[in-house]
Amino acid sequence: MLNSKERCAVFLDIDKTLTSERFFIPEENINAIKRAREKGHAVFINTGRSWGNIPDKLREQFDVDGIIAGSGAYAVVDDKVIFSRKIPEGTVLKAAEYIFGHRENWMILEGKEKCFVLCNEKRKAESPQIAVESIEELKFLLENDEIQVIAVESGVPDEFIAELSDELSFFPMGYYYDCVSKGLNKASGIRTVIDALGIKRENTIAIGDGGNDIDMIRFAGIGVAMKNAQPHILEAADYITDSNTECGVAKAIEKFLL
Repeated sequence: MLNSKERCAVFLDIDKTLTSERFFIPEENINAIKRAREKGHAVFINTGRSWGNIPDKLREQFDVDGIIAGSGAYAVVDDKVIFSRKIPEGTVLKAAEYIFGHRENWMILEGKEKCFVLCNEKRKAESPQIAVESIEELKFLLENDEIQVIAVESGVPDEFIAELSDELSFFPMGYYYDCVSKGLNKASGIRTVIDALGIKRENTIAIGDGGNDIDMIRFAGIGVAMKNAQPHILEAADYITDSNTECGVAKAIEKFLL
């Protein structure tokens, strides 16, 4: 059972959890995070986005104790990198070669520095994403970056998933899959952080809404689902808070820590 008199850690998804709209964090959420940290608790972002796919304008809105990016692929605590694992380049190129041969599907490669898009008529690169037109171009771009996440359209054939299932973990996110190196997930990211800080697992809270949040919601001492979460996420949670447009993050933090 969580003991709020001891140091606890809160892990927050970004999209449709912390934010009420695209990259905007309600003031209520910011204030609740600030108050929790003032009481000595730690607050972390735990996102499926790669490090390079977290907008600067989101980071600038508030302070946290660290960030877990890429569903456990990259962890920073107090501005120090404590864990980093990229998707092997061979796996990235194998996935990209398949998409280049099946242009009815799109793919986004999320890196530590930038994001690269294998476009089609349904999906175009949006600034600052970089459109990639060939394997040769991709190989050149990867010389200066590390891919942490692959996002691929959910309409991709089963053979694509079967071919890469030994190398990647697939998280269904509705119209796309989030993919990271096999064995990683948001729960493994939490484990990395609390082991480094000496925080008990039972003194953790995880709050999320999407398919890649279910592992951390099940792992945490208290798993919280947003009211706007997918049905199977609601079923896995210990507690359901209000939606992202109703400052559900603030209300959960207040209930359990403040």
